[in-house]
Amino acid sequence: MAKKSNIEKSIDKQKKAHPVAFLLVVIFLVVGTVAGYFTVRYLTRDDRFELIGEQTITLNVGETYIDEGAVAISFGRDVSDKIVTETDVDSMVAGRYYIKYTIDDIRYSGVVKYRYIVYLEETSSQNDEVVSEQVLPMQVGVEFQYNLSKSSQDIEIPNVQENILRGGELVNG
Repeated sequence: MAKKSNIEKSIDKQKKAHPVAFLLVVIFLVVGTVAGYFTVRYLTRDDRFELIGEQTITLNVGETYIDEGAVAISFGRDVSDKIVTETDVDSMVAGRYYIKYTIDDIRYSGVVKYRYIVYLEETSSQNDEVVSEQVLPMQVGVEFQYNLSKSSQDIEIPNVQENILRGGELVNG
């Protein structure tokens, strides 16, 4: 076996990493990760993307709603001017509509906020006028209706335990 030259010995020596170098790499990796985490937490401590005002607004048909908008803070900067709104609101037709808020920002990419606008038919000032009528399922095969009037908060609910559905007929107890 031939003897190794000084150059070959030097190359072999450089191939091996010193254990202290490996330890330093691990320490710097951990310290860098922890420092990065706390730096990002500090820079984003006041960040938010939220609606201004209520999320659900109820109006009568024909009334105008002026949108209050939304606010977005990203990495300590106000980026509210990047907010894009889409809507399908028709103030002349009763129904539930929305305003959709999106933003083109790295922090809030893909985040969507909604504000709901509910337009109701105008009701007269009579106290016993029906505002809402719904069918509520209570048991299998048993349903009842209730009327909610402006003047009454009491809802009459039939005693469902006394009403049993037999052969297509509603029979009391």
